[in-house]
Amino acid sequence: MKHTTRIIASLCTVSMTAALAAACGSDEAASPAAGTSASPQASAGAAQTAAPAPAAISLIQPDLGRVWRDDNAVTKEIEKKANVKLNVTMFPNNDFNSKYNVLAASGDIPDISRLGSFDYQKYVDQGLYMDLSKYLDQYAPNLKKNLKPELWELTKYKGKQFVIPYENAAGKEVPVIRKDWLTALNLQMPTNLEEFENVLKAFTFNDPDKNGKADTYGMGITNTYSETFMPVFGAFGIAPGTIGGSTPMNSYLKDNKIHPIAVSAEYKAAIEYLKKLWDAKVMDPETFTIKADQALQKAAQGKIGYFTAWWSIAPQQLVQQLKMKEIVPGAEWDPIFPALKGPEGKSGMLSYGNIAATLAISSKAKNPEAILRFLDFMSTDEGWELNHYGLKGVHYSSITEPRTPEGQKAYDEKWLDPLSQIVSRQDLADKVSASSKDPIQVENNRFIQAAAKYTLYQDVFYGIPLTDEQKSYGPDVAKYEEEMLIKFITGKEPLSKWDEYVDTWKKKGGKTLLESKVKKYNELKSGNVVLEL
Repeated sequence: MKHTTRIIASLCTVSMTAALAAACGSDEAASPAAGTSASPQASAGAAQTAAPAPAAISLIQPDLGRVWRDDNAVTKEIEKKANVKLNVTMFPNNDFNSKYNVLAASGDIPDISRLGSFDYQKYVDQGLYMDLSKYLDQYAPNLKKNLKPELWELTKYKGKQFVIPYENAAGKEVPVIRKDWLTALNLQMPTNLEEFENVLKAFTFNDPDKNGKADTYGMGITNTYSETFMPVFGAFGIAPGTIGGSTPMNSYLKDNKIHPIAVSAEYKAAIEYLKKLWDAKVMDPETFTIKADQALQKAAQGKIGYFTAWWSIAPQQLVQQLKMKEIVPGAEWDPIFPALKGPEGKSGMLSYGNIAATLAISSKAKNPEAILRFLDFMSTDEGWELNHYGLKGVHYSSITEPRTPEGQKAYDEKWLDPLSQIVSRQDLADKVSASSKDPIQVENNRFIQAAAKYTLYQDVFYGIPLTDEQKSYGPDVAKYEEEMLIKFITGKEPLSKWDEYVDTWKKKGGKTLLESKVKKYNELKSGNVVLEL
């Protein structure tokens, strides 16, 4: 990559890590500077010679709600500390995969690729990535030590370590509600689907903002409708995952049988409930068409009373960045906790697993040792604090205190920490989050802690590599699932055609690809589960 691409994010869909900080005073061994020798036999005379030139390293990642600036003093300091020269390309989150697919097809990728959880599995067999197994102990001891062994094991591919895992909390999404609207209408926090429906009707028809206009909706979105619907699905004991995309929905295991959610009785029951909300006109009519940035603006303007999204959307995107309380004085968002219960008392949210992302190093990288030393520095306490909080004395004074005005301005403008989602230290994130005296972090914690405490439903195939059948049929099956979900909810197709939908789903490849996944599951886990259809 010959240049640095700077693109402003359209939406932060990824969590700003709970603490965005690390503890001071590392007791870890200092990592050798990138581009220098790791040999302990280096002579004293060599120390007096000129320092080696910084190692040039190219990196590609989703913008993750950040902006790259060439004059960023924080990234300049990281380059100095690690003795590297970074060439960073950032694409918008919602456009990253398509852009990366083009690069991968050409075989011309940067030295480091920051990918979604298990997306690397789509590209490994093309020979794009380097097997890191023989390098980690020598060039990245801190990086290897600071990530749990099970994370490394989970991200192996055919017994080899092609990627570096990025650990994160499995609970990410939080259903939130306008607490001030509940108070204004003398309502209690809903605890089940019946109460939830009544609250949404009141938010839509009882003028919760007291402006005398019929301009509010009970349910809206700020990113995707699949997020907003998740607590409803959870109330029926399932978590479909991201609806749409390139892979079919999740599956669950019960009585040694794997059940695909997209054609399950629980999924149908959840759709029936959502259709009832649509028919009652308590759902924003733009739910399936509005763009994410427009949806955020609608929420910030006080037009919706409930949504579900990444934990950071309400406290950070709406309140801090979009200044919602200046637009709507008195606006207050609360997590719905515990999660809504369904007819059988079930409740829960989607588990994102503890692999939030991965880093892959190009098999064509000229200096993998320097790359790993750079990443190793980012994994130390010093490196992590620097890439999350900035320059001490300039952007912050203490990791448990509010940022300085300059640091807060840089953070709000989204350019302070563009590399903070490269290397994870969940141990430090949790530690700093719990001890922080920063009122902004204290407010964030209400949502972070709620997300972590829900019952979390995880896809039975989490971490199982893509099969050829999944690659072939997955996009068409996923597209069909999404199309029919919208048609069923909006009434464009009656639910009386459910059996027809299931049959078509099977014929489009749903049954074939699930059979291949079950086979792969049994091979890797030495199991004997069967597909229930």
